[in-house]
Amino acid sequence: MKKKISVVVCTKNEEKYIGSCLKCLANQEVPCEILLVDAHSKDNTIKIAKRYADKIVYDHGKGISDARNVGWRAASCNIVAYCDSDSLPPKNWTKKILEHIEGQYCVSGPIFPYDGKFLNRISMNLWANLFPRFMSKIGYQSVWGANMAFKKEVLRKYPFRFKFLEDYDMGIRLRKTFRVKFHRDMMLPVSSRRFDKGFNRICIKYYIREWFKRKLKKQSTTGYF
Repeated sequence: MKKKISVVVCTKNEEKYIGSCLKCLANQEVPCEILLVDAHSKDNTIKIAKRYADKIVYDHGKGISDARNVGWRAASCNIVAYCDSDSLPPKNWTKKILEHIEGQYCVSGPIFPYDGKFLNRISMNLWANLFPRFMSKIGYQSVWGANMAFKKEVLRKYPFRFKFLEDYDMGIRLRKTFRVKFHRDMMLPVSSRRFDKGFNRICIKYYIREWFKRKLKKQSTTGYF
């Protein structure tokens, strides 16, 4: 059966998480092309990925937007989805994407932590799950890099541009088309490992700082986080 959706997973030294993520993708109700874009990992990421991935390609060492663009250009399907290497996509994840993307340019959904410290999990669940769900109800449609999908022709017109907050930038551009939608039933579990040093501290150090850089029209120098 011809696959209708490609899923791109960007990696850099992810041997601890990548096997579980790709196994979930291999067991989707609606089969997907699994495409790994690797930032020249030095650990066993590639060795593990070869058990599940349909394609493995490499980025150019220019950060996450470059990796995402390498991914959709290598994808065989007209629908291209993205999830993080530490996510655990539910069996119906690709099915939900294909249901929702009809008539849209982009669809996205909430993320919530499946591990980590209690306070970090509470904070992450609030800001990456409950808050964007509320905002979507009042017309503000978010695009979350760990859980998003696009039609390929849209990515040709709107390729990823920045090394950080590239999903935020994509949301700004696509909201102007009125064809981006946030769906609460596209829920995706992810690790909270990036916030081990404290959710609020990390958000201030990286996300809020980079947001102000965007407002001041300054180019980000941050690569993988």
